[in-house]
Amino acid sequence: MEWMIWLDFSMFLVLLGLFFYVFATSTVTVLHRIYLSLHIVFMSWTFSQFVSQTVSSTAFKLFYLSVSYIGLSLLGIGWFAFILFLTGQSYVIRKSRLFILAIPALISVAAVVINPNGMFLSINVRLSPLKQLQHGSLYWIMIVQLILYMVISFTIMFYKLRGEKSSRQRTLIKTAIVGMFVLVSFAIADLIINVVFIEAMNRYVPLISVGMVLAAVYLVHAIRRNKVLDIIQTVQRDVMNTMSMGIIVLDENDIILEVNKVIKPILRLRIGDKFNPALLGPQFKGEASREFTAFIEEQRKRPMDRLEIEIAISYDKYRHVIVQSAPILYNKKTPVGRLLTFQDVTELRLLVEETNDQNEQLQDRNRDLLIMQDELFQANKKLEHMAITDGLTGCFNRRYLLHQLEQEVVANIRYGIPFSIFLFDLDHFKSINDKYGHLIGDEVLCGTVDAVRGSLRFTDILARYGGEEFTVYLPHTNREQADQIAERLMESVEQNKINMGNGEMPISVTISMGVISIDHFEPSDLDDPKAFLRELLAQADAALYEAKFNGRNRIVKRKLA
Repeated sequence: MEWMIWLDFSMFLVLLGLFFYVFATSTVTVLHRIYLSLHIVFMSWTFSQFVSQTVSSTAFKLFYLSVSYIGLSLLGIGWFAFILFLTGQSYVIRKSRLFILAIPALISVAAVVINPNGMFLSINVRLSPLKQLQHGSLYWIMIVQLILYMVISFTIMFYKLRGEKSSRQRTLIKTAIVGMFVLVSFAIADLIINVVFIEAMNRYVPLISVGMVLAAVYLVHAIRRNKVLDIIQTVQRDVMNTMSMGIIVLDENDIILEVNKVIKPILRLRIGDKFNPALLGPQFKGEASREFTAFIEEQRKRPMDRLEIEIAISYDKYRHVIVQSAPILYNKKTPVGRLLTFQDVTELRLLVEETNDQNEQLQDRNRDLLIMQDELFQANKKLEHMAITDGLTGCFNRRYLLHQLEQEVVANIRYGIPFSIFLFDLDHFKSINDKYGHLIGDEVLCGTVDAVRGSLRFTDILARYGGEEFTVYLPHTNREQADQIAERLMESVEQNKINMGNGEMPISVTISMGVISIDHFEPSDLDDPKAFLRELLAQADAALYEAKFNGRNRIVKRKLA
């Protein structure tokens, strides 16, 4: 008989060990919390049963027995809630519904606590030890409510199992059915042997305690073997293994906790080893090894900072890898570990080097993908600019000018905004080319453009119209303003000195210019804006021709009313 008492205690110790094992080795989800609550009920039963059989005081014995029966009363509703979450029907358990669902269990608990006139449980010390524990009529209320919860739980599980197609969900439900079957079988055996036929057995056998331990052992084994309750950890691992970058998870003591599939064939790492650069094998050697070692040391000095380094490693061929180190924080304050990521940026690196040949702005901009994208955007903007500008002088080209004028003319006509157009070319430019050569001719063109730019406003558009001929579009400019700007432009060009080199004297050039100003518009001009623009350019060209015909180095002004 005495060894039976210690069997209860042994069962309690096993359950306690399983409790800490599950808590320490699993990601605690809602489903885990419910299961651990059931586990606590198991432990309260075994411990209270053990203590009740070791104390001599009747009052204490009755107290500990009551505690064990309170836990047993809650076992049914706890298992029922576990089944609802397990089968994906957690929406049933809301605050209002939970109270209604728990009413039978709460009535049973109230019966245990109040125990009116010993109608639930009493101890008669005048009887023989096996007959002293008396179960009253309220005890059977507890039995009935437990049977009710168990029957409903079995019904839900078998119903869901029949219609469930997911293999993982079926495994989950089967696990719960087997665990519950084990517990119910031992509970029925305990009720028959220790309550109904206690006198015939002539001893107390803690069958329900054994059943609780067997059910718990089976469930914990299923948790570890099939991961049936650990979906969060499974998803996290799957996500890590599908990522293209290598990942190493370290704890606060630099012990390796997890590595993903990408990093395993590259680096020789084992979970549980202390991380140090020497573990990274032959891929990290020479300068890469020194850089990475310094990076790790810097990370240890600055545990709260995110650090990043780019290194070249030898793996099938040299690869450029960005290593990032980020702290894992508890409550956003305390570092509890560190995450190392290895991202292969070899292709991006090559792309940067190719782009740097055409654009110096992209040099040393290969730190990460976001910076790379920004630099590529800048390169595209430069190409767009080159498409609309003249390669020699840097001013806009004819195609861009005509495109802008088509849009501007429509707006100016619609809103009655005055504007002007200059058309000019360099006087005797052919003779400069013939005398000094085309390289000097190009210098003259560029020097003249610089002088013209200095006389224009920020809003004016200067474009090379062709050869030595240039066009200026002046928005919001009436005839008087255009005349002033034209005179200033002519003077700037004439005073501009272009250095010839080779000890020769600097030269200056003059320009001939046609100016047309538009102050008023007719509504019919909007009927065909392109034809109107062609007419304007034709008028400006005629004015330029007149200026050249009349001796050059002069302005011919026209006004289109």
